[in-house]
Formats: sequence, structure tokens, C-alpha cells
Amino acid sequence: MIRIDRLLTYAGFALVALPAVVAAFVAGPVIAREWETGSIKLSWSQSTSPAAWLAARLVTIALPVVGGIVVLSAVLSWSRTQLTYPFPAIWEEATAFGATGTVPVAGALLAVALGALAGLLLRRTVPALMVALAASGLVAFVLSSVRFRFWPMVKVTYPLEGVSPVPKWSYVVEQGYVTAGGDPLPAGTCSPSSLNFQDCLAGHGVRHYEHYHPASHFWPLQLVETGILLALAALAVFAAFRVLRRPHG
Repeated sequence: MIRIDRLLTYAGFALVALPAVVAAFVAGPVIAREWETGSIKLSWSQSTSPAAWLAARLVTIALPVVGGIVVLSAVLSWSRTQLTYPFPAIWEEATAFGATGTVPVAGALLAVALGALAGLLLRRTVPALMVALAASGLVAFVLSSVRFRFWPMVKVTYPLEGVSPVPKWSYVVEQGYVTAGGDPLPAGTCSPSSLNFQDCLAGHGVRHYEHYHPASHFWPLQLVETGILLALAALAVFAAFRVLRRPHG
């Protein structure tokens, strides 16, 4: 029997991956396919401008996609409260952070924009589908790798024999040793393989340091990443409309 925490992890992963699927769908079956079949010329010949055609496609797709992701994300957030360790536990995990809050909605909007841009540029279903899928996945991967640098971390130092003052459920991004003056410990000062490693550290007045995000940083980090995603989405939409200004063949 699958435990509920593992099931929620799978659900979170699916929600994180959903924007890439949306991008592929928009790029291939929705946009590029109309170029391949020639139906786009019929649409434009019926007193529908290219800009109006694209705007209608974007709105028609974005509304149900965003609505669906809002519902799924809300259900996932509520389900996490039923765990033995509810929020803010494991809030930093990709399947939790990327599947709750405002990030999933912004990611979905970017996916729609990237899909439209890829479809308009390539005009062939399979290549457009693959490029949109890769582009959306790449953005998600890059942001997940650097997202915890978007907001200032809390920095603490404490004695070698002391207890870490980092609050429960915090996410430790970086840790190590610093000298008594607060500078990073010079490489080669003490050999970790040495039997007297701790004595060596103590002899140099070394202290532990940790850079971390408390659970209260969840929303600042969410909003910064959301802003980045929305800015990229706006840029992709702008580029898509610019592509439509080119001569149409």
C-alpha cells in the first residue's frame, strides 16, 4: 500500500511536470498543426486578424489550464495538512515548492506562451512539440537549481561544540567553517582525514556557519520566482506577436 506522503510526492512531481506537457500541446496540436493543415489561412480569410486569432488561442487555452492547476495545487496543499508532518515540513522540496503557492500558475502561463512561440516559429507539429517541451523543462530545471538564491539567506555562526541555532523546518543551503574573524576557512588549514581534525579546528578558533532559509521565506521565494516566470511569459507572448507581423506563407 502506498503511503500518503509518497503519493503526494508523486502528485507534486506530476504537477511540476504539467507545464511542460501544456507547452508541448500548445506548440504542436494547437498552433503548428494549423500551419501544416492550412486551416490557419481559412481562419484569417474570415475577417479574423492574425493578432486576434493568436489572442483567442492563448486565452482559450490559458483559462482552463490555469483553472485546473489552481484546483490541483489547492487540493495538494490541503492534502499535505493531513500528513504527520504538515507544512512547513519539507516545504523546500521541488515537489512541494514547485507544486504549491503561485509558482505553478505562473509556470502554466509561461508554458502556454512558450508553446505558442514554438508553434509559430517552427510551424511543424513534431519539432514544435519537442522544442516547447524542452524549453519549458529547461526553465523549470534552471529555476529549481537557483531559486533559493532569490532571497537573502539568514546567516549564523556557532561554536564547534555548540548546537545549531537554525530553527526547525528551515532549509540549510550552505554550511561549513569560518575563522574567528568570520572569514572562510582557508583551504588546507586542517585535513579532514586527520585524527586531530577537531583539535586543529579548535586551535585556529574555527566556528561552524550555516546559511539557511526559515520556513517563513516560503512566500517571498514564491513571489520572486512567480515574477520571473510571468516576466518570461510576457516576453514570450511579445515575441509570438512579433512573429505574426512577418509575411505569412
